[in-house]
Amino acid sequence: MFTDYTIVCGVDKKHLNQLRWVYPTWIKSKPSLLKQPMLLFYDQEQLTYGEVSQEINHPDITIVPWPPGDVVYEGISDDKWYDPQRYKMLAGFVHVPHQHIATNYWLKLDTDTVATGQDDWIDESWFENSPAIVSQPWSFTKPANQMLLLDGWLCLHPSLKNLTPLNLIPKEGSDRLGHKRIISWCGFFKKTFTEHCSQCAMFFGEPKLPVPSQDGYMWYMAQVMGMEVKRVQMKSRGWEHWTTDWNIRSAVERVMYGK
Repeated sequence: MFTDYTIVCGVDKKHLNQLRWVYPTWIKSKPSLLKQPMLLFYDQEQLTYGEVSQEINHPDITIVPWPPGDVVYEGISDDKWYDPQRYKMLAGFVHVPHQHIATNYWLKLDTDTVATGQDDWIDESWFENSPAIVSQPWSFTKPANQMLLLDGWLCLHPSLKNLTPLNLIPKEGSDRLGHKRIISWCGFFKKTFTEHCSQCAMFFGEPKLPVPSQDGYMWYMAQVMGMEVKRVQMKSRGWEHWTTDWNIRSAVERVMYGK
């Protein structure tokens, strides 16, 4: 079984509650996760180390505060995709693994992800040719102009401006860009690729992102750099993704208690 990875989770107050619910399903359905190192970063503006450390029982866990210093993550509109809190936590998934993992890959597990089924869920063929990303397929990006914003950033970046922009233009009037990409509620990212993404995002000197989307940014970087991205069905490998607390709790009760 492929074992060269670190589990990475990020929590603020809301998502620590969710992690408390879903973590028992990870251990029940995927006990091999206990054999992997785990990195948990937490919003130090909302939580303390003690509050976080008492919630997760893992034999090899590193818990680190985020963000560093007094970096401010500002929203630029009322759209939920630009929410400052969301932006802050997603930026952590690029910059924290860069600093704190030693394995060749890291596994992003979101706190609204429930484990089901059997433990033998990783296909080692996914990692042939050392892809930059192995993650669940997705079919659109919101907001619709996100890839165009990344094109503009690319053209200004001193070490990336010679790369070719993607020029993915949404249909007029659409609230989304339809295209083949990934979503990262359960996904593997290569360490060296993550380091490069982190370093490039520090263009303005702070641990932010050019757009408030971790998987959008990293998928874009893999594309313009010509790196392989493997889109695999994590849903068929014993993982479920839910978007409301009620659905998360219902899925947890079904897995843990057969309800």
